[in-house]
Amino acid sequence: MSFELGRGLDSLISKLPESTSTETGITTVKIEFIHPNRLQPRKLFDREKLEELANSIRENGIIQPIIVTKSIDEEGYELVAGERRLEASKLAGFDEIPVIIRSISPKEKLLYAIIENVQREDLNAIEEALAYNQLINDFGMSQAQVAEMMGKDRSTITNTLRMLKLTPPVQKLLLNNDISAGHCRAILQLPDQDQTTFAEKIVKDSLSVRNAEELAKTWQNKTKAKKLTSQRRKDVENVLKEQLNLKVKVEEKNGKGKVLIQYNNEDELNRLLKTLETNK
Repeated sequence: MSFELGRGLDSLISKLPESTSTETGITTVKIEFIHPNRLQPRKLFDREKLEELANSIRENGIIQPIIVTKSIDEEGYELVAGERRLEASKLAGFDEIPVIIRSISPKEKLLYAIIENVQREDLNAIEEALAYNQLINDFGMSQAQVAEMMGKDRSTITNTLRMLKLTPPVQKLLLNNDISAGHCRAILQLPDQDQTTFAEKIVKDSLSVRNAEELAKTWQNKTKAKKLTSQRRKDVENVLKEQLNLKVKVEEKNGKGKVLIQYNNEDELNRLLKTLETNK
C-alpha cells in the first residue's frame, strides 16, 4: 500500500511545472510549461551557433537562468529573456531549465528581450529596427528615449529605423543575412522602384559595401538621366500634339529615335498634310 502511495506522489510531483531549490532560491521549470515571448524581436536563429550552445549546455549545464513571468493567457510561464538558452536546451534534450520568475509589464518584457539581444549583438538590423519601432509606436517612446535606454547615439537609432524604408524583398534579404546593413545604406540612396533590382545585383555579384556604394552613385546618375530623357520626350510630344492636333508618340534611345503620328481617318491625314505644307 505504501509503495503505491509513494509511486502516486512521484507521479504527481513529476507533472508539476516547477520546483524551487531551498539552497539557491532558483526555480526549475519544465520546458513544456514555458511559452515564447510574443514580443521577442528576434525572428531567426543561426542554427550552427544554436547547436554550439546546445553542446556547451550538455557539457556544462545552464550557468545563467533564463527570465520568465507568469503567463496570463496560458498555464505556465512566458519567456522574458534567454530564448537562445531555452532553444539550445531543447536541442540538448533537457526537460527542465533553471529560471528566475519576475512580475513585469508588457513594455518591460519587450525591453528585456531587446536589451539582451542588442547587447549581445544577436539581432539582425531589421529585427532591431522593428523592435525600436515597436517601442516608439506601441509604448509612446521617442527616438531620444530609446537611444538613452539602449546606451546608443540617437543617430544610430535613426539609421537603424531607416532600414524599415527598404522594400519588403530587400528587408527579407537583410533578415536572411544575404546582404548587410552597410549594403542597405547604399540601397537606401535609390528610389523604391530600383531597390530590389539593385539588392539582387549585390547578391549576384557578391559586391562589397564599398563597391555597392560606388555603384549606387552611378545608378543614381543613370536614373536621373532617364528621368531627364523621359521628361524631354514628354515635352516634345506635347508641343507636337498642340501644333498638329493629333496623337503623337516619341521613341528615343541613345540620342536617336522616331516620331509616330496617329490619325484615325482621311480628314485627319489631310489636315496633317496641310499643316506640314503650311509650315514649309
